[in-house]
Amino acid sequence: MIALSDVPGLVFRLLTSSLINCTNTSINDVPHSKEFFHSLREHPFYLIAVCLCFVLCACTITIGFIHILFITYYTSESERRFFMFYLASTAPMVSLFSLIAMCMPRVWLLCHLLAFLVFSIGLWIVICLLMHIFQGHNSLVSRMSERLQHIELATPPFCCCCVFPCLPKVSLQGKRIRICEWMVLQTPFVRLIATFAALVIYFEYQEDSGMYLKILDIITLPSLLAGIYGMHILVTTVSRLDEVISYRYVVIFRLLDLFFMVFGLQQPVFDLVARSGMLGCGSILPAVETSCFWRNACTIIESFVVTLISTVLMQPSKPSFFDKHPSCRTLDSARNSNYEMALENHSVTTSSTLA
Repeated sequence: MIALSDVPGLVFRLLTSSLINCTNTSINDVPHSKEFFHSLREHPFYLIAVCLCFVLCACTITIGFIHILFITYYTSESERRFFMFYLASTAPMVSLFSLIAMCMPRVWLLCHLLAFLVFSIGLWIVICLLMHIFQGHNSLVSRMSERLQHIELATPPFCCCCVFPCLPKVSLQGKRIRICEWMVLQTPFVRLIATFAALVIYFEYQEDSGMYLKILDIITLPSLLAGIYGMHILVTTVSRLDEVISYRYVVIFRLLDLFFMVFGLQQPVFDLVARSGMLGCGSILPAVETSCFWRNACTIIESFVVTLISTVLMQPSKPSFFDKHPSCRTLDSARNSNYEMALENHSVTTSSTLA
């Protein structure tokens, strides 16, 4: 039985080191990439995983390149193209960073930090794309004021549940929309500073950097939650407007949101599994690096799945982002025809009334 007085010590060891002693094993140091690939011959399961992830990463990058070609060819506005370029490149970049971390175990922390930074910038890009749809902040606030009266505050990660009560709706004001925008904007800047700080800590303390990195994660967690919360408030409120439906904007937001959520949650889960001793002391890599290897493999699979889903849901014939696509031109022609017919009917009715 574990005494109650031993719980704080166990929690501290679980967060900073490990619950099992692996000092007497041959797997203590993280190998260089050359040594790692040489040892793969004796571990075919890892070799199959690396080969499979290489193929999936190549497919993800190829599909992402095709997405960029479609965006270039079918999107007329350059600023909108830039935002869509970044969002289309998010899954390929994350997949590439994960593959590098799998093949070079010593740089897994750098790759993880860069992937996290990619997601944090993606949050702001999603909001920039929203502003571009409505031609700027003032136009968005004006349109929201015409159609909506309240801002939804009961959104993730502070939605109605047993922990957080149902937050009230607040009146829609321009300064409150601006606050939500700044909540999202601060996230990539704080994450960039945290990335440099984490690298300095890691290079300075090496194996003893675990506790300091955990403290850094705790310090930057409010910034991340604030950015996610601000993005959810804006998108949840704006999703009720008719303008965003034809763009399938909510689809883009949900894909990035779910992808980021899975990416962020699986890191502490895999880390906890490794430090609790469930992976033992490792067979080809130390326990923590073994968990990072399989976490990166899962991320590559997730990136490929997200790319496939976005390919199906964001075909150029469906969203209005691709305004140069023939289907959008047909819709515009139909709308113009309906508008002209409505004008003619209105003029006829007016003439009849005057007569």
